[in-house]
Amino acid sequence: MNKRGVHSMYRCGILIVVAALIGAVAAGCQDYKWQWSFESPEQLQKTEKQALDEGKMVLLFYKWYLDSDANRMHGEVLADNRVGALFADTLNIVIDKSAGPAYERYLAKYGVSSPPACILVAPDGRYKVFTGYIPAERFVELVKAAKAQLTEAPRRTAPSKVTP
Repeated sequence: MNKRGVHSMYRCGILIVVAALIGAVAAGCQDYKWQWSFESPEQLQKTEKQALDEGKMVLLFYKWYLDSDANRMHGEVLADNRVGALFADTLNIVIDKSAGPAYERYLAKYGVSSPPACILVAPDGRYKVFTGYIPAERFVELVKAAKAQLTEAPRRTAPSKVTP
């Protein structure tokens, strides 16, 4: 291949990278600083545990690239700046169904079996699950309520009265 061909390939590669970055910015991915590249569910669990130990909430977004509701949640709802602002202080993880059955089993501990699903996990292990497509305005309301509920101290039930 001559120098001109190598130079054209180099330019094409740069354009692809720039286009991908612009696409990521347009989709709102920058707001979340998504983590999505895990070698195993064990590595995912370790990352999640570390965040929880540091007192951070964790957002797990379960999607599948072939699911239209998951794509709408990702492209419309999670890309909304009002929604992004709610997750600026959380560890944000994307898990795609195509990652395999081991990740599906990992999500089963939260009662999630199909995408789309958003799981908000508090440092003490309590969690809230949102499934299906939820319009942005409603999702903001639900997340605010869930964050408030998950950050308040767990309530103990009153001791039962024992009668002899």
